[in-house]
Amino acid sequence: MIINHIGYIVESIEVFSENLFQYDVVSKKYDPIQKANLALYKYENIFVELIEPLSSESFTWRFLKESRSNYHHLCYEVASVDEACDIIKKSKMVKVFGPVPAVLFDGRLVLFAFSRNKEIVEFLVS
Repeated sequence: MIINHIGYIVESIEVFSENLFQYDVVSKKYDPIQKANLALYKYENIFVELIEPLSSESFTWRFLKESRSNYHHLCYEVASVDEACDIIKKSKMVKVFGPVPAVLFDGRLVLFAFSRNKEIVEFLVS
């Protein structure tokens, strides 16, 4: 299991990305499941995902309103949904969403969990 990316919820992808020093855009897409604009940036082997919720129907809208533009989650790459579920169970996390196809990652499945440290963890299936 490796870290795939760091996720941020932002008010504006355009404004936030202006301050991503030396990062290159990999992809920008609209995600109808999340009701948000998404962007993936890369610097060497580091990826940053920016999530711009578009309305109160977005899953991350409340987070944005409470925290403004801020760090949101770490994403780990796993081999299967079963592996993600095993990690969630063994770590005593609570699965909160998924598996669903991830628009930004070419339809690969993602799951989200809430850790005992009150952190959001995303699992991206290889």
